[in-house]
Amino acid sequence: MTTDIKNTPGIGRPKMIVMPFQPAVGQLFDGTGLGIHFFLGNLMGVHGGLAECWFGWRVKKIFPDTGLFKDYCRNHKQFPDIQELGEQQKVRYWLEGSYRQAGEKLLLALVLHDTQEGRGASEMDLQVTLNDGLLGARTAFFQWLETCGLAFINIEKAMWPERISCQGLDCLGRGLEALYLTYIQGEGSDANLIDLTWFDKAVDVSKASYLVQDLKGWALYKNGEYSLAKKAFASALDLNPDGLGALSGMMFCALCAKDRERALHYSLAKAACRGEDLEKARAFVNQKLGELP
Repeated sequence: MTTDIKNTPGIGRPKMIVMPFQPAVGQLFDGTGLGIHFFLGNLMGVHGGLAECWFGWRVKKIFPDTGLFKDYCRNHKQFPDIQELGEQQKVRYWLEGSYRQAGEKLLLALVLHDTQEGRGASEMDLQVTLNDGLLGARTAFFQWLETCGLAFINIEKAMWPERISCQGLDCLGRGLEALYLTYIQGEGSDANLIDLTWFDKAVDVSKASYLVQDLKGWALYKNGEYSLAKKAFASALDLNPDGLGALSGMMFCALCAKDRERALHYSLAKAACRGEDLEKARAFVNQKLGELP
């Protein structure tokens, strides 16, 4: 239903946003939908055919106030006008969905929109189990993307074993919700510091999860605790050396410390992970260091 991105010459890599997954009708809200959103967003981050594009970068533009965001995540609020949203944000692909818990399994209903083509959405039902490192669901997801014209490039970089429990996924999502809410509220005061309770709980129950360690790193970074953030990102990279979020986190921690050598190391590693221009990665570090006081 979508144009094969590998066969679209002369056009830059398109962008995709993965929206938070909503509880299905009859499913009580917990952090699972946001946890699944974070997992799929991390997969798409290393998709070599797509430009890097994270929901957190645009959350305030999509949901200008915290009430709108909470309504979407918790109260089955209808998805925004996808065609208009795509044009506003200059993002071609949008992935949304819902989740339902069925014993030890999660039942996902996925919907992929292609706003450039303006065609009907592509849909998929995906059954997820957590005891296989989320590898089985990942394989089925990639096969579906290929039928949508979005075949994964460098798929091996997206195949780390994600060791997370149901409780860990719930805690991860609740922590992510807290992080996004601070993004929407904006900078300002000590009151805007992130409460780390859910992040700590996620680590307690799923310490070997790349996603948990990476997200805690970003919460610590947001709170200005750069040394602790660096430790969390390092733990994440021990679990997944190609983790794009953790590579980026290590780079920004190094930039904050004005450590050009380490910042350059992680910037180049991040670019290599996505198959991007290494010279641009060097220029990015030089630009950021030039902006620091």
